[in-house]
Amino acid sequence: MTPIYGITSDGAKRTGRDMRILPRTVIYDPGLTLDLQVTISVTSAINALAHAAEGLYARDANPIHSLMAEEGIAAIARGVSGLHAAPRDLQKRTQLLYGAWLCGTVLGHVGMSLHHKLCHTLGGSFNLPHAETHSVILPHVLAYNASAAPVAMQRIARAIGQVNAPLGVHKLARDNGAPTSLAELGFRLDDLDRATDLAVSNPYWIPRPIERDAIRLLLENAHSGALPQSYDEGSRQESDQNRGKP
Repeated sequence: MTPIYGITSDGAKRTGRDMRILPRTVIYDPGLTLDLQVTISVTSAINALAHAAEGLYARDANPIHSLMAEEGIAAIARGVSGLHAAPRDLQKRTQLLYGAWLCGTVLGHVGMSLHHKLCHTLGGSFNLPHAETHSVILPHVLAYNASAAPVAMQRIARAIGQVNAPLGVHKLARDNGAPTSLAELGFRLDDLDRATDLAVSNPYWIPRPIERDAIRLLLENAHSGALPQSYDEGSRQESDQNRGKP
């Protein structure tokens, strides 16, 4: 549903847009997904949800695609919840593909932001799996942007039936079997500084300033599987003071 391509070479991933790669026809058949491994289904769904979440606070966001984004997020949440208990539930599989179509359409019309930059860095330079990385990183990026995009956070929280968007997305992923830490995916703590430098070297636009220390803390929390937290200055200082305490 997008004219976006990704190319990984020499340990770096770059993306671009070209309408020549947009398919003329896309067919979604939920019956073909009934036997798809549930873990792959869930992480792919969170990956799609990330497209819509970033679309809500994109620089070129607009009312129509924001409506599509919120509906897409809601459909993903409906489809993912309880899928482990009923992996061949056709209605849930239909909701997931409906949500994927909406979220992909949003990504095809508005810009990407910090979440995609981090995932492209971790995938392109550290060979982490794509959808699983999205599942881990998204709650932390939402927390990073929360104070600068409160309306977007309200819409995400409403769509998934939660009060807090970052914690709600984390819970949606965790409760449905998605990984919640980069350590699970093979990312090493020794690579934290390099990943941070790569991520901030050529950042995508985001609604709040890029701060290297905050991005490093975000990746550190994502590595350990910690709950998403505020990455504003005061919260970072408190985190630094508490680090290492039992």
